[in-house]
Formats: sequence, structure tokens, C-alpha cells
Amino acid sequence: MVLKHSYTVSIMITLKETAYQWVDENEKKIIEWSDKVWGFAELGLLEHKTAKYLSDITEKSGFKVDRGVAEMPTAFMGTWSNGKGPTIGILGELDALAGISQKTLPYKEPIKEGAPGHGCGHNIYGAGAIAAAIALKTAMEEHKVKGTLKVYGCPAEETLVGKIWMVKDGLFDGVDAVLAHHPSSANTAGTGSSNAMNSFKVHFYGRTAHSAGDPENGISALDAVELMSNGVNFMREHIIEKARVHYIHEECGGQPNVVPAYARTWYYN
Repeated sequence: MVLKHSYTVSIMITLKETAYQWVDENEKKIIEWSDKVWGFAELGLLEHKTAKYLSDITEKSGFKVDRGVAEMPTAFMGTWSNGKGPTIGILGELDALAGISQKTLPYKEPIKEGAPGHGCGHNIYGAGAIAAAIALKTAMEEHKVKGTLKVYGCPAEETLVGKIWMVKDGLFDGVDAVLAHHPSSANTAGTGSSNAMNSFKVHFYGRTAHSAGDPENGISALDAVELMSNGVNFMREHIIEKARVHYIHEECGGQPNVVPAYARTWYYN
């Protein structure tokens, strides 16, 4: 039993060393992938250039790639297997955030004013996942370790769409473990969980009128949005510490002298 354990530990160390070596040898290439995706900076479910670029790299590296999985055009899954063994998944994100376009500079300077940008580091996340999958594949081939690898290009993480539909479509069925990383303020490994979240929009309908000449005949949809927001903010006092509620007002009228007949607010909670 002790001998078996020692052999397993020895193989794991050897696999790691080979995978690390591949990463070191391909460091410039991996950074190039990340920088390319930084430049694409596409919003959730619109990551067409990003998905094509990363899925093509995955395919050229010996993975069988299924594109447009889970009924999402920008989702993909690459699979490689060399025989019966554990199935390991590696998850990569693709999408950017709205309105934070940025050149690779330490001060604010957008590539295009108002365009999306990678504020959450998904350019690193996606490229890093592909690199990790290729590095592990290389190590498994070299040391004849049997198993299956699945690398996922997951769209729309920021709007919470991607993984839900991938799970519903069975893309994680039969996978023994899924590994992921996320750029952060420290390099560390661990297990844990994060808050579940719902994304929803509320539409309010009123009746328009001239704000100065005929205000009494108006029914302001904006008033309804503000009442909801105030109520939610009062509710914060009575929710658990780890709960989160965030919102924006997407539409609330065109100009002050017209009572808004329509308003819309968007919540994450």
C-alpha cells in the first residue's frame, strides 16, 4: 500500500514537472493568446472572435472540438482521450465587461471609447485554460497516463448564462473534477464556493404627459423604479451579510420635461 502511494505521488510530481516545462517553453505564445483576446473584448454570447481563436488553437493542439454547444454559438468544448481513466475538465471564460475598453497601459486610455474591455481578466482565464489543457495533455502522452481531458470555452460568465446552459446540456456529465482559475490579487489554490445569483429585469409602464403643462395626467414609470430601489435599499438592513443586491436603471425616460411612460431596471441578486 505504501509502495503504491509512493508510486502515485512520484507520477504526479513527474506529470507536474513536464506540464510546467511545456508552459515555460510556450510562455510567450500563451501571453500572445491572452493579449489577442484582450484586444477582442467581446460581451457575453457575442464572443465570436474569441471563441473562434481559442477553439482553433485547441483543435490544432489535438483536441476534438465541438462548437456552438448548449445552443450557444460562442460556447465550445474540446475533448482529448488516450484511454480509460479519470475525466478532468478545465474551464475557461470568454466574455468581457461593458464600457471599460482599455489599452495595455497602467492608466486609463480606452482602445475605443465606450467599448467593452477585460476588467475581470477573462483574456487570461480563457488563454490559461487552453494552455493548461495542452500542458496536461503533453504530460499524459509523454508518461503514458490514461484519461480524458475536456476544456470548456464558456461564454457569458458575467451575465450568468453560460455554465447554466452547459450543465443543462449535459456537458459536465461523467466528468470527475472540473478545475478553474480566476485572475486575482494573489496566486493561490483552493476549493470553495461563491454566491448563487439571479439576473432579472423589471419593466414598469405608466402614462406620458408634459411635466410642466400637464403633470397631473402623467403616471411616471420612473417613480415606480425609484420606489422599488428605495424599498430594496431599506431591505438591505434585514438580509444576511453575505447576500448581495446590485442594480442599474437601464431606461428611465428621455428628458425631464416629459413624464416617462416606460422604465426598466436590471438586478443581480
